[in-house]
Amino acid sequence: MATATVEGMPMQEAAPTPGPTPEAEPAQEPEPTLEWDWTGNVPLPHFSFFLNQYLPLYHVKKIQSASLETEIHEQLATLVKTADKSCELIGDVFEGWALPPVVVGKLEDSPRVHLMLVYNDMVCGDKEDDQHYFATVNTKDINSGYLRLITAEEGRFTAKYKDVIYISAKKMSEYCLQPAGVGGASSSEGPADLKTILSKQVVAFPHPKWPKKAEGWAKRERISGWPNQDTIKKIMSAGCHVVPWSHPQSKTKEIDWQYSFAVAERILMQSLTDIQRQCLMLLKIMYYESLSFPRILTPEHIKVLFLWECENIPQADWTDESLPSILLCLVDRILHAVIYGEIPHYFLGNTNVIDHIHEEFIFDLMPRISNVRQNPLQKLLDFSRLHTFPFWPRNTSWTQLIEPILADIESQQDDLQKGFINAILPASQTIAKCHIDEGRFEEGVETYRDLSQRFKDVLSRDIGSVLSNLTSVALSIEDLDISVGFHEYLAKTFSDDSRIASLKGNLGCMYHAKYHEVTTDEEKQQMATKTEATFQEAIASPGSSIATRTDYANFLCQTGKYEDAIPQLLQIIEGRKSQPSAGNMYTKEEYKTVDENIQREIDAHKQISAPSYVYSYYLLIACYVALGQAEDAKETLKEFEEAAYSLKDDAGYSLLGYSFVRTENYKSATTAFAKAVEINPKNELAMENELTNTALAMSLEDG
Repeated sequence: MATATVEGMPMQEAAPTPGPTPEAEPAQEPEPTLEWDWTGNVPLPHFSFFLNQYLPLYHVKKIQSASLETEIHEQLATLVKTADKSCELIGDVFEGWALPPVVVGKLEDSPRVHLMLVYNDMVCGDKEDDQHYFATVNTKDINSGYLRLITAEEGRFTAKYKDVIYISAKKMSEYCLQPAGVGGASSSEGPADLKTILSKQVVAFPHPKWPKKAEGWAKRERISGWPNQDTIKKIMSAGCHVVPWSHPQSKTKEIDWQYSFAVAERILMQSLTDIQRQCLMLLKIMYYESLSFPRILTPEHIKVLFLWECENIPQADWTDESLPSILLCLVDRILHAVIYGEIPHYFLGNTNVIDHIHEEFIFDLMPRISNVRQNPLQKLLDFSRLHTFPFWPRNTSWTQLIEPILADIESQQDDLQKGFINAILPASQTIAKCHIDEGRFEEGVETYRDLSQRFKDVLSRDIGSVLSNLTSVALSIEDLDISVGFHEYLAKTFSDDSRIASLKGNLGCMYHAKYHEVTTDEEKQQMATKTEATFQEAIASPGSSIATRTDYANFLCQTGKYEDAIPQLLQIIEGRKSQPSAGNMYTKEEYKTVDENIQREIDAHKQISAPSYVYSYYLLIACYVALGQAEDAKETLKEFEEAAYSLKDDAGYSLLGYSFVRTENYKSATTAFAKAVEINPKNELAMENELTNTALAMSLEDG
């Protein structure tokens, strides 16, 4: 396989070049130091890297609910056939912050898809609006954020309380869509079982005018500029809804209703950036790990605090680098809210959404939240022990994957560069390799993209092209089918990359190996055609190496196309000066793609590596011998001998020796193998070859 020079990962710093000491050295800037969050005992660059591997941003970007929404609405259309009713799909799935489905473990209420059944002809509003409403809102003598609906006449939906006729929340709740006879649908994007959705529905009345109690939301100052004025106007023009929910401590639950801003929240959540949603989803994972039982706080409480924080943090500050700090700040906000027993309603600022939580539960929550704040990384690792997302490595735990990071944290060193080289780099390589070995090629590629970008952003260093580094990883994969699949994925993903020629050459070698695995003549013909086409694409690509052309010639030789191989080999030999460093290496993975001499070298040394032009001489002589062109073989041997003696490489001398054996010149073969032993006294195979050919030469002389 080609081993032309490629950009590699920086495993260690290069040693300084010796030279004279200057008279006066310029002052050097101090090495950048690691920024730590000492409360959580974690360096922020390390935590940032881990967060984006644990819940990758590219997976957050993939979260789309449009097709699921269409699917559900199509089913609902069979149940809601009149204009007096409509359906609003609400919940974290449609707001874009649902966690991915877990393949191991179970998460209660996540992802959540709820249905709001809106009775469009039952419009509510304030008495002061001077409009005719189905019911008017009354907020006297009731918990903040809640209301009662007064109507003039008694009916099947009403209930009397203190001589006033109210719309009964209890009775209206019974007028939901019935799931009987409803089928389910499947979707890869979330739960689309309509029976389940209908079991989580809530009746709602339109409240088309923006509530007076929420007017402060539109007017308050926002440091971040989010949401913008267009979004605010859009939300206010849509109004809100009222739903039959009562305060947990209410004594009049039958007639109590609540303002619902579910549609407004959906608009807001869909206006968030991907990093903001990533942050909220990570916060939710922490919640499920440490705070979900007993169920005192809910994900909705977490979302409210998050929305408040979005107003305080400028949009430009939501970056990959700042993600850990913001996430930890949000944990601080949760702790602060619990200590003071107050989370202000996002739209109704003077309403405390946790005013019902008993002091005893507050005392229970505080140490658990503090524990999350002091051990944020560990809490995410704890979650991963019981749950697995589809895009996580299946056979290796996160603790094992980030072992270099945990070791670096334990050392508490503060050198930023060392942290990247000793911790983030090897952890990236391990994570990427696990993904690729398990067939998740996209995850492996994105891990390297993330790594490359971090080196540029934080250390201002270039670690080489993503494709070059991934090509090195691809060559280390032992499973041939996975290696072929990953090469194909890279060829498609990086089709416009200037380094694609080398990758296609490697893919040709993979196909060549597959050629020797298939059994039927038809399969062999198909694979041979595919291999040759791939090699031809590779050598025709800009930047193609003579090492790739050598691999192509080797394929032609091994499939008996000697006449086709000769022009390729002559071109390599003639052009060797243009790429003197190009070389070919064959290992056990390519064992079946080489002849018996190279196989013996692999058996003895696990691999054989030589300059491309040296290997081309070896193949060219094999072609001439196979075609019976003895004179051409003899002339080529002279050139090869000069090249080998000039190179002074034991592998080169061994290839020369094998070439002399092909022409039955055992005396010269003995000399070549002796030179290989002289250069490398530990080359036992060369010693064996020397003795064998010495005996053959002597037997011929005696004969």
